[in-house]
Amino acid sequence: MTIDFESLITNNSSKIRNIARSYTNFHDYEDLMQEILTQLWRSHSRFRGDSKVETWLYRIAINTAVSYQRTEIKQRKVKEKSIAMKSVDAASQGLSHDEILHAFISTLNEIDRAVLMMYLDGLTASEMESVLGIKANAIKVRISRLKVKFREQFVD
Repeated sequence: MTIDFESLITNNSSKIRNIARSYTNFHDYEDLMQEILTQLWRSHSRFRGDSKVETWLYRIAINTAVSYQRTEIKQRKVKEKSIAMKSVDAASQGLSHDEILHAFISTLNEIDRAVLMMYLDGLTASEMESVLGIKANAIKVRISRLKVKFREQFVD
């Protein structure tokens, strides 16, 4: 069974767009959309009709999105390590306090970043607990570890 690629894309563009948006941030979803379209193009001639066209499309789109997301995560980790290495040098290069703090924050995972931002805004551990759903004692430990990590990177 052959499928007309152009009509497939036209009829399912909103599905493809929604999948792309749900697997990446707003600014990058068009890149993922292009990757999905590329994978659909590469595999459309091999569609045998064993399943519905929509099922096949979802399978290709979601597998592509998951692979794309994994690649993005790996690239982000490499970038964060690079930033962390550069951040040690930043303190000695006369950067402002704000620039140093931004360099440090960019190396943190999402939870530590949120904890640090709330800490800097003056929220108590109890208030952070209600926002993050993490026990106040665990938040206090995170803050302590963040202070040590900052000192190791920028003070020592």
